[in-house]
Amino acid sequence: MAVDDILKKIKADAEDAAREILAEGRKDADEVLAAARGRAESEREKMQAKSRQRADEERNRIITLAKLAARRDILNEKQSLIDRVFEDTRKKLLEMARDDYRRLIGNLLKDSVEAGDQEVILDEGETRIDQAFLDEATRSLGLPGQLRLSSERRKIGGGFILRSGKIETNCALDTILRDARERLESDVAAILFGAESGR
Repeated sequence: MAVDDILKKIKADAEDAAREILAEGRKDADEVLAAARGRAESEREKMQAKSRQRADEERNRIITLAKLAARRDILNEKQSLIDRVFEDTRKKLLEMARDDYRRLIGNLLKDSVEAGDQEVILDEGETRIDQAFLDEATRSLGLPGQLRLSSERRKIGGGFILRSGKIETNCALDTILRDARERLESDVAAILFGAESGR
C-alpha cells in the first residue's frame, strides 16, 4: 500500500471517527438537553404547585381573617344593641311618672328593708320621693321603727341606698340593672337575635 493510500485511509478513518464522535456528541448533548428540559419542566411544575399552594393558603388566610372580622363586627353590633336595650330601660325607669316611680321604689323597699330605723339615701336630683312617701311605706310594710329620708344625697341615678348604722344596701337602679343584665343578657340576646344569636 502506497503512502498516499495510507494517508487516505487514515483520513477516511479519522473522518468516520469524527462523524461518529460528533454524532455521539450530538446524541449526548440531546440527551443532556432533554434531561435538563425535563428537570426544568419538573422544577417549573413544582414551583407552580408551590405558588398555587401559597396562593391558596393566602386566599384561605384572607378569607378566614375576613370571616373573623365579620363575626367580630356582628358580635360588636349585637353587644351594642344589647347595651342599647339596657340603657333604654334605664332611661325609661328614670323618666317614669311620679306615681309609677313611687310604686317601683315602694316595691324595692318592700324587697330590701329588713327592719325599721333605716336611712334612705337618694340621688342628688331626686324629687319624687320625700319623707311623707317613706312614712307611708313604713306603715304599709308594717315595720317597727321608721324609714328616714337622709340629708345625704349621692350621685346614684335612680333608686336608693338603705343605710342602717355602717351597713349599706345598694338599691340604686344602675346596680339593679347591672345585676339584672348578668342574669338576663342571654335571654335578651335570644329575644333580639333568635336562635342565631350564638350567645
